[in-house]
Amino acid sequence: MNPTMNWQKVEGALVEVSCSGGNVWGVNTNGQIYRYTGNSWNQIQTANGNRASAISCGADGTCWYATANSELYSFNGMGWNKMPGGGVRVSVGSANNVWVVNNRQEIWYWNGGAWTKSDGAAVDISVGVDGFVGVVNSAGEIYTKANAMSSWQKIQGAGTCISVHDSRTLSVTNAAGEIWHLVNGNFQKSSGGGVKVSLGGPQHSRVWVVNAQQQIWHSG
Repeated sequence: MNPTMNWQKVEGALVEVSCSGGNVWGVNTNGQIYRYTGNSWNQIQTANGNRASAISCGADGTCWYATANSELYSFNGMGWNKMPGGGVRVSVGSANNVWVVNNRQEIWYWNGGAWTKSDGAAVDISVGVDGFVGVVNSAGEIYTKANAMSSWQKIQGAGTCISVHDSRTLSVTNAAGEIWHLVNGNFQKSSGGGVKVSLGGPQHSRVWVVNAQQQIWHSG
């Protein structure tokens, strides 16, 4: 059954959005970071005034962002800690499960203390609260794996942006700006549209999107 989307427009303008648990963070076209309070957006200053290009938050409150020159930063509650390694896309499952894609399309994951290189190649990545991982590669192909130790499995469909909440909850946006939800092994087209999608709850119960006009919409 296709998930019912009850889209509500949120004031503001973003090019990136991430939601998990009660957390919603975003990045605007100027590389500035904002956190949603439930009613409005509060700007959170970046480290040294640099420009964020990607952001991801976890249900445990962990938040990382990446810059265009591949620097990575983690929020400490007051400011940002520069992290080792580098990436242009980042996804946070928890403080001890962070995945990145670098500018060579390599995939790496962080266990809370060190980086390990994964096989495969990607241009976008998402890790769920249960460790389930999904990627989109440069050809728009979609691959998933149950955890860091398992093998990649190709699934039918195509996308440019991917979001995973758990092994049963995955969505993509495609080059046409369409949103597709994976339901019982098959993609079903959603109402609405977007270029970025983020899942914050099981069975597509909480979805945030940003469209090509930088408008922000959410359902649930």
